[in-house]
Amino acid sequence: MERCGARQYSKIELVAYLMAASLLAQGCASPKARISDHFDGHHFHNRESVPEPTFWEEVRIGWELRTKKKNWPNHFETKPFKVSSEPVHGISVLWLGHSGTLIQTPTLNIITDPIFFGSIGPKLFAIDTVTNPGLTIDSLPSIDLILISHCHYDHLDLKSIHALIDRQRSDPPKILVGLGVGELLKREGISSYIEMDWDDSVTIKGSKVFFLEAVHTSRRRTWDTNKTLWGSFLIDSPEGKIYFAGDTAYGKHFKRIYEKYGPPKVSLLPIGAYEPRWFMYRMHMNPNEAVLAHNDLHSRNSIAIHFGLIDNAGESYEAPVHELAIARKAHRIGESEFVAPSLGQVFQY
Repeated sequence: MERCGARQYSKIELVAYLMAASLLAQGCASPKARISDHFDGHHFHNRESVPEPTFWEEVRIGWELRTKKKNWPNHFETKPFKVSSEPVHGISVLWLGHSGTLIQTPTLNIITDPIFFGSIGPKLFAIDTVTNPGLTIDSLPSIDLILISHCHYDHLDLKSIHALIDRQRSDPPKILVGLGVGELLKREGISSYIEMDWDDSVTIKGSKVFFLEAVHTSRRRTWDTNKTLWGSFLIDSPEGKIYFAGDTAYGKHFKRIYEKYGPPKVSLLPIGAYEPRWFMYRMHMNPNEAVLAHNDLHSRNSIAIHFGLIDNAGESYEAPVHELAIARKAHRIGESEFVAPSLGQVFQY
């Protein structure tokens, strides 16, 4: 990876950056869960053996990302999309940016990992988004469900959660989260949540929503690593199955999900924040692995997520979409089968 050699960073700056990095990769609170194949009584862990980064690997990745050559654009404006007021037929998916999507069926309006503001994280260590989301909060329909894949700041943005609740005080959306995450929401005065373990499900307006495994980690402070559960979601609606992979490395869980639940009609699969591979392989798929996941799931359609909004890894702004095109060609997947959306773009299935 290229580094900027012109400036020398002081020890104070490096320590401050590493503190910020630890804050921006957080989990939440101590869980209350039974010992299982992914919880040892104190910490959650992946079903697959994935080594935790060492302290010095954390130091190294913090330094590499702090000193990398600028490869993202300056902030730019995106014209927000306006959600149609017409009734939805089938499944509609609009990409908000990063892992945020608006999923609509005739009976449900669902938001995944929403980010509606220009920065994430605490003010002192905030990371700015490169552009605004694909639509404004005011243009949203009434939201039934918010799906939160895990506690990291770029997936659980409390400002956005509060904003979504504030516009529906009389009928707030239900928030589905992994075990332990509810404690954070409770401290924020939020009560409309359901904590879920892997393979748990809830039925809402005729659709069954499962919380399933992913290969990842959680931390919201330096001392609470893997104290809360991360995961993915499968929405089994009358119009078809919708899979939201959340934030995940590539793993055997995709085949297991297909074998147990069948092929999704549409899958939302992450393709960004994958460089440098020596560190990111344990938590984030690269575009080629995302295509492998698409095949493992036997997904009829897939939409790329987790790119294009936040510069929090080593690859360039353009790289995920470019490398997805290469991976599609290598695996003989059509462009319409696995799309890289533009902000605010809507897909109908």
